Amino acid sequence: MGATGRARAVHPIAGSVSHSRELLERLARILVHTGHSPRQLAREFRMICGSLKEPKQRWDPNLRTYFADLPHVIAHWHADPQYLDSRGDPRALPLRGRGPSLCALIERVLPGKDPVAVAKSLTQHQAVRTVKGRYIPSGRSFTYPRASGRVHGLNALLGMLRTVERNVSGARNRVILERAALNPSFPVSELPAFHRRVRTLAEEVLWNVDGDMRRRENKDLQGPRVRLGVGIFAFEEPIPRSRQQDPKRPLRARTAARPTKRRRP
Repeated sequence: MGATGRARAVHPIAGSVSHSRELLERLARILVHTGHSPRQLAREFRMICGSLKEPKQRWDPNLRTYFADLPHVIAHWHADPQYLDSRGDPRALPLRGRGPSLCALIERVLPGKDPVAVAKSLTQHQAVRTVKGRYIPSGRSFTYPRASGRVHGLNALLGMLRTVERNVSGARNRVILERAALNPSFPVSELPAFHRRVRTLAEEVLWNVDGDMRRRENKDLQGPRVRLGVGIFAFEEPIPRSRQQDPKRPLRARTAARPTKRRRP
């Protein structure tokens, strides 16, 4: 569910400052505009950063878009008739060859990227597997491992901050999708079943949305391009300590404390 790699119209802020600066700047503006003191925010952030160690590996700005674009290869593999068999399933592809191949698919979807390196990344992320020397996708989607998962999470976070700032800017004709359903009193015991259900629903919705984006991808080829994303996520607030309990022990109704009787001297 990534972009095509063509020339893109870049957001002014994203093109002029670093990724981390944009994240912090947008978050700080939202916090300040909701009543938080910028001086207090500076003190708190200084204390937070002071407790952290320097990373072993420096940030590579190219990783943000690289990991975001990997799923786009899998999406095209499941939808492009050239890469489907007679039953409509993704064909097992050689790495290279005259006909359809994994490298040819990558070059088509992500022009400018090293197809062998992308194929290696897809294999490392277990997005593809090999069967008798040929590559086949493991599914329509895949889960990022911890390191690249953090990068993927930063993409989602930055996208949310951009949307919030855009929607509260006051220009009604610039508002884009930003909706949330919130239940203030949800049973903790129902969380696993709920998350399984909403994950299934979200996968189907996002697959349909991704298909719509892919169909529109080949229109207006001469106009400016932009990276477009639609995300669905669930969130939980921490359970207050006063309500935490051993999951093996059922809740007991609390009774009012009875005054103790004192013996008269």
